[in-house]
Amino acid sequence: MSEIAVLAGKVALVTGSSSGAGVAIALELARHGARVAVHCRSAIDEAVAVACRIRKNGGEAAAFKADLAHAEACATLVDEVEQALGPISVLVNNAGPFADAPFRTLASSAWDRVMSANLRAPYLLAQKVVPGMERLGWGRIVNLGATSGFVRTHSVYGLAKAALLHLTESLALELAPTITVNAVVPSQIASARTDTMPAYKAAAIDGTPLGRLVTEEEIGRMVALLCSADFDFVTGRSIVMDGGRTLPRFPRLNIPDG
Repeated sequence: MSEIAVLAGKVALVTGSSSGAGVAIALELARHGARVAVHCRSAIDEAVAVACRIRKNGGEAAAFKADLAHAEACATLVDEVEQALGPISVLVNNAGPFADAPFRTLASSAWDRVMSANLRAPYLLAQKVVPGMERLGWGRIVNLGATSGFVRTHSVYGLAKAALLHLTESLALELAPTITVNAVVPSQIASARTDTMPAYKAAAIDGTPLGRLVTEEEIGRMVALLCSADFDFVTGRSIVMDGGRTLPRFPRLNIPDG
């Protein structure tokens, strides 16, 4: 546990926290004193392992399973978390399945799952937890976006992530001043998955001005910062963590002199 337990006594639900950056977010929030609800879609053993890791480090956590592509599962998840840990005051919408099939071949089932889990679930979860946050007089919602939302090559996934940033801004206006709503928007993340794609990883690093990829731990720390007093006056903002990769650049035309 951190010597600065800024989230002591607060309950944090982190969706999709049985693997990847979600694990780092859950661990970091626990380090700052939060009681963490570790969520998974189906990998309950992995979620339990993360919760056990938090408890081993002196924190409090429990694991929960819910398929957030189904609307009713969102409300059920919140009810289960609050029965086990208490009222939720931090919601981190991290779960977000990926699909980038071209629209002309994209199956409607893939559209439904990506849009439901990446966009509808954050809206439904927020709608469910907001009354409790308002009763507590304090709340933080952090949505995990992706720089895929800034380009037009990731099909329905990019569409969902672009809309999530719109939702972030709209919720920030509607829920102020009690609740802040922000987004963390990473580009390609350094992970075990990218390690299995050396050519892709090298190309991604080459296209990043800072010369490396963002780490899961950095994402976790940024989420925790957005929940801290240092960010009390920040809402409706998207913190882009891409090492400068998506900055607009003047195209090099390579026109011969003379």
